Amino acid sequence: MDAGKLVSVVVPSFGHVSHLEEALRSVAAQSYPSLELIVVDDASPDGSARLAERILGERAFQDRFEGRVRLIVHESNQGAHAAINRGLGVAQGDLLTILNSDDAYAPERIATLVPALRECEAGLAFTRVEYVGDADSTFASERFRLRRHQDGIARHASVGFACLCSNVAITTGNVFFTRALWEAAGPFASLRYCHDWDFLVRAVAWTEPIFVARPLYRYRLHRQNSYKNLEGVAEAETQVVLGGYFSSVRTGALRNPIAPSPAQWPGVFDHVMDRHGFWRHW
Repeated sequence: MDAGKLVSVVVPSFGHVSHLEEALRSVAAQSYPSLELIVVDDASPDGSARLAERILGERAFQDRFEGRVRLIVHESNQGAHAAINRGLGVAQGDLLTILNSDDAYAPERIATLVPALRECEAGLAFTRVEYVGDADSTFASERFRLRRHQDGIARHASVGFACLCSNVAITTGNVFFTRALWEAAGPFASLRYCHDWDFLVRAVAWTEPIFVARPLYRYRLHRQNSYKNLEGVAEAETQVVLGGYFSSVRTGALRNPIAPSPAQWPGVFDHVMDRHGFWRHW
């Protein structure tokens, strides 16, 4: 196993006390040995910080991470992007990733992604998502919609194009990236709905993402999903996301040699822009 690099896992926590323990223990259950775990509680009103403190304080938990565990508690709610940035800002790992406090990792997730980045010399990777949650049909249509994003990746000219056209990583918790990429692309933006897609698209300017087609991230669908409550701001934030990327294209600031652009993809780029109506963001 390629286990030489320390991987820092940041868990931004807010209002998911009923799922937080499963999330944290899924990190501890990783087959990859060299991990750091940082929980940033964003002023949860439901006792999440107390639960995290208890779990992180367990002797077995401390031993599993060799003492590399940390709990940060915000005095007031600052938003998901701020909690993520706070955790990444103190992380010590060579490789960085996130886990939403209502989701979970499959046991082989990190052990799969570490060599995937190394072998492809890439700066970011993500995997297929498994959807968990209510057993009834309440979220059947949502599962179908989200699965369609990832099912369509292979039909794009590149993974970079797929990322540009929609948030095919699905969630912040599904991005796994190098410290070098984090330092180059910059922190998560203060967007309420699209901060995950924005980071993914900014990453495409620097590196060609790797898609691992194995369901190694467990994404929970429930009535408190933040995206369900923020869909009204999506259009305005889409302009921020795509406008920022297209600015990099126009100024020649792309470092990814196969990033979507008219120079690198003549004809293909214009076709995608026409098909998706992206010229209004240009």
